[in-house]
Amino acid sequence: MKVHFDASVIIAALLSSTGGSALLLQFVKDGLIIGIVSQNALDEVMEEDKAKRVKRSRREIERFIAETGVIVMGTIAEEEIAPYHGQVDSEDAYLITGANLTGCTYLVTLDKKHLLRPDIREKFLPLCIVSPKEMLEEIRSHLLS
Repeated sequence: MKVHFDASVIIAALLSSTGGSALLLQFVKDGLIIGIVSQNALDEVMEEDKAKRVKRSRREIERFIAETGVIVMGTIAEEEIAPYHGQVDSEDAYLITGANLTGCTYLVTLDKKHLLRPDIREKFLPLCIVSPKEMLEEIRSHLLS
């Protein structure tokens, strides 16, 4: 199961080691799922205001990502993102691009305003855009079947 993570999931995992986002990253570490994040998302996590919010330095955030075993893809170029402009919020187009470029089945996000809406979810099928809770339910159903 290949899963592309939004910056919001990484931030949530940094803020709470017991929440669903942290559990998903633990599943990556344990080899139950393949986790991928773009450099674009990591740059977002490391923006000064967000780094202060999670109370971690850039180096600590990089170490956290490395320890989880999440695969970091390079920066997604604007020309790769361009086809998605107008289909989704321009600040989130790189997420759809990254998930598709890496062949991920799932995009996990906490962005209810722009990505977890029914119209956006349907527009980008077969990519499944899900919350951490929904991803955990999907993993559980696969493990039980």
